[in-house]
Amino acid sequence: MCDFNDSGLASQQVFSMVLHIMTAIELPIHLFGGFVILFRTPAKMTSVKWSMSSLLDITTCFLVIPYTIFPIPGGVPLGILSLLNVHSMVQGFILVICGALTGISILAFFENRCNSMKYGPYSQSKKTKVIRYLYLTINYSMAFGFMIPVYLQLPSKRESEIYAIKTIPCLPSKIYKNDKFFVASTNISFIFSLVGGLTVLVTVQILYQVIYSVIELRNRTKKLSRVTSTLQKRFSIALYVQVAIPMIAYLFPMLYVFSTWAFDILSQTCNNMVFICIALHGLLSTLTMISVHKPYRETLKIFLPTCERMRKRSKVSGVRDIYLSAII
Repeated sequence: MCDFNDSGLASQQVFSMVLHIMTAIELPIHLFGGFVILFRTPAKMTSVKWSMSSLLDITTCFLVIPYTIFPIPGGVPLGILSLLNVHSMVQGFILVICGALTGISILAFFENRCNSMKYGPYSQSKKTKVIRYLYLTINYSMAFGFMIPVYLQLPSKRESEIYAIKTIPCLPSKIYKNDKFFVASTNISFIFSLVGGLTVLVTVQILYQVIYSVIELRNRTKKLSRVTSTLQKRFSIALYVQVAIPMIAYLFPMLYVFSTWAFDILSQTCNNMVFICIALHGLLSTLTMISVHKPYRETLKIFLPTCERMRKRSKVSGVRDIYLSAII
């Protein structure tokens, strides 16, 4: 039985309002995160500086605001780009590319960590660097190009309306008759294979990089003192946290999207929650980055009132962090 509910969080108005509120909260945090990344990143972390981005948050919450009607691979964009009369197809392309680049940026971060484990942060040969850059270039090229086949065979406006009505008979006409209504493809299997294939490929690579780094850390811990071993374990926990946050805030919503395509699930509230969760990804990543890296925590303390005890504790932990960074 088809029942399209567009009240409460499922409505366009409430969904837009929630994302606008999130933008107001996230923007100052992202600006601070950008500041510390640009001006407080140590030399040993320079190569991963640009892997940390909150572009997906801004695109989702402000630029596009995708009111997507899963299981239809399309919907109505409600963001500032629509007010600027940017074509819905272009907005969809921007959103998908930002999502793909977010996954690749997470991969690039852990790939850098894995290479540091293998060769050390400063001892990579020219051949190793060439292979690494080629590897990253291939992955970033996939992020930009994996949806090109879809956009080469876009359905017409009329075809999109017929497909939407056939798939969701109870869909209100105010949605599919909207000038901004957009369907990426009427072939779900085609979309499923492209998006699912890239998601699985990137996830497998991330898991490999993480598992290798953790195993290498444990092997090194056996040869180190108790103090150093404890520091290594703390570092491992930070690594687990940095993996868990993007997996929860980014991968799980994607799994829900795939389930809507596979089982024809219709829940507009859940559809909107998908993008709310994805929009939280950058915020959670920024907060995690600041909390687990000492240079960023130190910068934060400049802007927040701190007591003398915290400053003393920071000096002691600073010596330990230097010692740990020299090891890993």
